[in-house]
Amino acid sequence: MKCILYNLIGVLLYAVGINSFATPHQIAPGGASGIAILINYLTGCPIGFFVFIFNIPLLVLIVWKKYYTKDFVLRTLASTALLSVVTDFVVVHLQAYHGNPLLAAMFCGAMMGAGLALVHMGNSNTGGISLLGLILQKCNPQFPVGKWISGLNIAVVIASGFVYKNIDSLLYAVVAVYISGLFMDQILEGAEAKNLMIIVAKSTDKVRQVFLNRKVGVTVLKGEGGYSSEVQRVVLCVTEKKECEILQKKIRKEDPDALVIVSEAEKVIGKGFKHLT
Repeated sequence: MKCILYNLIGVLLYAVGINSFATPHQIAPGGASGIAILINYLTGCPIGFFVFIFNIPLLVLIVWKKYYTKDFVLRTLASTALLSVVTDFVVVHLQAYHGNPLLAAMFCGAMMGAGLALVHMGNSNTGGISLLGLILQKCNPQFPVGKWISGLNIAVVIASGFVYKNIDSLLYAVVAVYISGLFMDQILEGAEAKNLMIIVAKSTDKVRQVFLNRKVGVTVLKGEGGYSSEVQRVVLCVTEKKECEILQKKIRKEDPDALVIVSEAEKVIGKGFKHLT
């Protein structure tokens, strides 16, 4: 249910960024959506419809070559179809922003980045240039997928300058792409961040039991007091931020004198958490 909600909100934000901010100011912020905006300007073809058609041959190629799993293909197809419907039939009824083009580029980038991040958190993908980049990376493993995607997006942004015959459109597109990347990275990093807890207490067994009762993994390290040279045990744990608040209160009840150190762990990779790919 959470994944579906993430996808719905993400697609809606992305579509609003495209329809209400990018298109009215002739900004093509990279990706399949940027190409769709240029095609819409030249031919009148609906943006959502073009994005959907753009992804079909890519998904067919992935299935044929067996580059990725069927689940990945189905999730991408569903998100792409949803994006197309929302773009062409829902957000078109919202009032477009016709004010400052720089503000339009900034808000376009922010909404696109936030939307893409939410879709990613919903274990899905909107396809487009990122999907093409994944295919090209499979064909040429020596080139990182990020470079492929960046190169393709740059090509779309440069093309917008020629299509609109306006250098301002190109520059605003650069702003939108940059802000989109910032928002996407910040949201994804924030969602994946955990809290690192280090507890030094006299009653280590009671403190450890607090974690075990909450079914939270914990590690007990052997330490030594720097001043007293006394051997003592240190409890180490990585957990969700909400769970961290609960654990702190329970630890205080068991040992009011316990030293509790909490810091943010931006990345946690390995056993029990996200694996390195």
